[in-house]
Amino acid sequence: MIKRAQVAARLSEREAAKRAGLSEARWRQLVSGFQLVSRTKVAVRSPDETLARMARAVGVTAEQLEAAGRGGAANTLRDAEAEAVRNRVGSAPGPDPTTGSAATQSRVDERWALVEAILDRALTGLTEPEHAALADRITTYAAQPSEADAGAQPADAGEAAEHR
Repeated sequence: MIKRAQVAARLSEREAAKRAGLSEARWRQLVSGFQLVSRTKVAVRSPDETLARMARAVGVTAEQLEAAGRGGAANTLRDAEAEAVRNRVGSAPGPDPTTGSAATQSRVDERWALVEAILDRALTGLTEPEHAALADRITTYAAQPSEADAGAQPADAGEAAEHR
């Protein structure tokens, strides 16, 4: 699963290993499931924390890890993603310069951290044209006023739903 995701993301073993904080040789061992010891193949199994880092590096989800029978790694990945969101929210800038409200900016930063985490995962492995098409949809969606802001449905509700 990790190897397929690496290939789909168009990452070299070197780049994937770097993103996961592993040597390229260790990456290969863990992906293949064995290492050579005195010219003998010895089975290796990734520790949960290492597998979670590898999964995150190539865009494998916690749900995929769980489906593969690696619930511990899935939980570790969820914890790491939650920590990354908390760190982004915790490093939020001060008051919103347009409103002066720290509370408003805090809510925006909190929501952005969630959106950013989802977008990071959604963009993994896309070709340049696919990336551009998704970016256009996101821009169109974000430009539409919310129902609460507009007080009504967008002019073309079907199109708005399609972009969601």
